[in-house]
Amino acid sequence: MRSGRSVAALISSVLAALLLVVAIPVSANATTADRPSIRVVGGIEVDQLKTATPWFAALDLRFRTGWASCGASVIGSRWLLTAAHCVKDGSDSAGVARSGAYVNPASTSNPGPRIKFSKIYVHPKFSLRTMKNDLALIKTRTKISTPKIRFAAAGHSPALGTALEVFGYGSTRQGSQKLATSLRTAELADLAGSTGACGRYGSDYKSKYMLCAGLPDGSKDACQGDSGGPLATGATVPVQVGIVSWGARCGSARYPGVYTRVSTYAKLITKVTGIRPA
Repeated sequence: MRSGRSVAALISSVLAALLLVVAIPVSANATTADRPSIRVVGGIEVDQLKTATPWFAALDLRFRTGWASCGASVIGSRWLLTAAHCVKDGSDSAGVARSGAYVNPASTSNPGPRIKFSKIYVHPKFSLRTMKNDLALIKTRTKISTPKIRFAAAGHSPALGTALEVFGYGSTRQGSQKLATSLRTAELADLAGSTGACGRYGSDYKSKYMLCAGLPDGSKDACQGDSGGPLATGATVPVQVGIVSWGARCGSARYPGVYTRVSTYAKLITKVTGIRPA
């Protein structure tokens, strides 16, 4: 089974000091529970001259019992794509009126203007226990003028071995509570294709809903604090194929990162937002 460490408790102490970093949604007084751990390890700071990320967003989420942060992607002039577990933690959900986002923040200390939300849509069949359907869409009050990232169409998942990139402000090593102060990226590969198994997760990994990515030696991975951020093809014009969702460890050959398979939800995304896939 997956790690018994709480998704929230993994970084609760970090969030108390770092509001604007991309992190896992958490109450200020969260405790350990039996949930999967969320998890850039082995990555580098994003060079905006080589890999521009105007479509990356950092979420500032306010819950009834505290606040949290996560990653997201800009897929439309008023729409952000993120993970459901970022905005819904059990019976608690992020408040629309008090939450906001920072688009392509220069750093955690200089995030730029805060964009307010008008609506948060969570997949109606999201399960925090199984992490199936870990997808949410956020509508903003005002238009976002920066370039957007396209998302994968139904039936267009990456093949086994496809080069991918993950983006986030998360921890750079397993067990660390120190998150990155600037956006980082790591070059990964699809490790399972559309139907293969993912590491040693066994039946916990559902290939229809999830995508397995990392490196065979586990040297690069997403880590604590990267939740909700995009996994994209490493092309000149990137296409988002995954959303950082869960994993048992950071940088483990046996337990790669698990991502929401975006192509599975392409039709739903279009239905909710009116935006067509790549």
